[in-house]
Amino acid sequence: MYRHRLFLTLLALGIAAVPTLAQRGGGNPFAPPAAKLQYAPDRDFDLQHLKVELDIDWPNRKFTGASTNTVAPLRAGLTVLHFHAGKNIEVATADTEGKPLTFKRDGELLAVTFPAPLAKDKPLLVRFTYKGGGIQGGGFGQGDGFHWMNPTENNKDKQGFWTQGETSGNREWAVTWDYPNDFTTTETITTVPAEWSVVGNGLPLSDTVKNGRRTVRWKMTQPHATYLMALVAGPFDIKKDKWRDVPLWYVVPKGYGDMIDASFGDTPDMLEFFSTITGVKYAWPKYAQNAMYDFGGGMENVSSTTLGMGALTDFRSGFRGMASLNSHELAHQWFGDLVTCKDWGEAWLNESFATFFETLYMEHSRGKHAYDREIEGNMRAYFGESRRYKRPVSTNLYRDPDVMFDSHTYPKGGVILHTLRRQLGDAVFFGGIKKYLTEHRHTPVEWEDLCRAFTDYSGINCEPFFQQWLLKPGHPVLEYDWKWDEATSEVVLSVKQTQDTADGTPIYTIPTKVGLIRDSLNRVPVTLSAAEQVFRIKATSKPAAVILDPDHDFLRELKHDFAPDELLPILKYAPVGLDKTIAMQGLLTDTPSEAAVAAIAALGKADAERFPALASLDGLGRLEREDLRPLWRGLLTHVSDARRGDAIRALGKLKHDPADAKLLIGLLTEKETYSNCAAIATVLDVWDDKAYATEIAKAKKLAQRPRRGGGR
Repeated sequence: MYRHRLFLTLLALGIAAVPTLAQRGGGNPFAPPAAKLQYAPDRDFDLQHLKVELDIDWPNRKFTGASTNTVAPLRAGLTVLHFHAGKNIEVATADTEGKPLTFKRDGELLAVTFPAPLAKDKPLLVRFTYKGGGIQGGGFGQGDGFHWMNPTENNKDKQGFWTQGETSGNREWAVTWDYPNDFTTTETITTVPAEWSVVGNGLPLSDTVKNGRRTVRWKMTQPHATYLMALVAGPFDIKKDKWRDVPLWYVVPKGYGDMIDASFGDTPDMLEFFSTITGVKYAWPKYAQNAMYDFGGGMENVSSTTLGMGALTDFRSGFRGMASLNSHELAHQWFGDLVTCKDWGEAWLNESFATFFETLYMEHSRGKHAYDREIEGNMRAYFGESRRYKRPVSTNLYRDPDVMFDSHTYPKGGVILHTLRRQLGDAVFFGGIKKYLTEHRHTPVEWEDLCRAFTDYSGINCEPFFQQWLLKPGHPVLEYDWKWDEATSEVVLSVKQTQDTADGTPIYTIPTKVGLIRDSLNRVPVTLSAAEQVFRIKATSKPAAVILDPDHDFLRELKHDFAPDELLPILKYAPVGLDKTIAMQGLLTDTPSEAAVAAIAALGKADAERFPALASLDGLGRLEREDLRPLWRGLLTHVSDARRGDAIRALGKLKHDPADAKLLIGLLTEKETYSNCAAIATVLDVWDDKAYATEIAKAKKLAQRPRRGGGR
């Protein structure tokens, strides 16, 4: 599930963010007495099939339901079986093959008593009837379960419902086994007002209308965890597409159909990329993306993802604004759905993978610099949380399942997978991924299953990696300095691991590289393995700069300031945009040299990618240099929306030139982004608000996003 995008983005930008759910309960939810040892619960049976029938009473915001569970007892002689039933459900009857059964509630567990001992492995049907809907489920952290989309004063057309199952919300509308340590096939039969649509898991088997009521049946014939079952219903705009032989459904609230292409048009590319890079074709019979009112983030319900409709975008908002959210949830269809964590202490097997594969898709669709920025943003997000607490990524010591969905599980785990990728190399890493998914498909998994897949595939014992990165808290904190030994022609590199080890954080063993820069970058392998180390590296001449881990290959907090004379070589030759940016910022401090300005301008001009190495050239623009006017004019046609924005703002800081005004006015079309049109309005207003009054009005109009009824 995609729960913390805003939180991660703010942290990556160095802005204070609201606490995650893990912190809102106060204290450290991973330390006693709040935390306690937790394990997957014992099961009485193998759940083989679940059929849920719901009849929706929309005017009264209630439903009547029936859940039929096909179960096979796991032990001989059982006379009591346990099912989950949430607070939203008032169970009326229980029966097997039409014969009534007695039952007793204990919190959210329903103990059902049978008149005679049950035979091991012999399937039987257990059916429950019930009423519910009175408790409004609000999504993650707000009471998962069944949520009514109620009309508002500004939006009378808002109506319908959605369900949210992770971690234990589906028991609020279905009586069943609601924990991920058992998989089942499922079907839903839902009756709603005739003007509504219903989207569920698997494929639609029937859709009939009678007496003003619509009944829709969906069936999933492949087993999955029950928390991944979901329904959305309401008046929708739906567009259907296809990738290979897989039907695609794009579902949005009525009136938002014009946003479908910009929001979901890259879904086929994502499916192709993930199927190719994992070596495992998308496993499910269809894929629906359902953008719903009131929903925050996204949830990877099997074959039918639910998304917050506030994330819907159009082409003028920027390049593929939903790609991060959509790729994260789609990645879950492999990691979290095809294989699912056996207990919530292993939530990283779902969320770290979705975070990392989202980053891989950014690399595929936007290039290396976008990938590097995602990795760096994830590191910074985790570092912010690590100031409050540190814990093992995989743990069974926690307060409650929801606290597992923090910045250790999402960004830290994602960067650990990046670390493993770089350590093993792509061929071995993705070969191990394919083995893991193939051997464990449609089953619950633990970290040992993943470790064993990598080890068996590669012959490399991966357990030491998992032990230090996943099963212990913390991260490496590195300090380094270097000097040149003229007598021996050696770089003398001193490295310290300064992380606090009192809480169990280890001194890490990390294969890495040292980057020596002269007229190019030369990488020299070294292995960190002690609290303090000195490496002597032969070189033909003194380097202009030295970078530890120049490719940002592993999770680390690096405490090092580049020397002033290192900045220009780093700007030119460092492979990662963040280091180039740090160098640029240092070079632009106070009065920059002509060589520095020329180098930054040259890099900005030469980098033609949609997502360039330098995310912003605003620092260069603030110099207000007339000799840079040709650079800014040239960048007005750059493929990068952000780079065009840099150029617009930079020209606005220079004296008015009618030729530049003509260029800016030429950008004022329906193809330019809202933000760049707003920037053009500002520049023209500063230059000559009266002479350009008509153009300013046009720019302001183009800068306005379409208004819609109450939904955004």
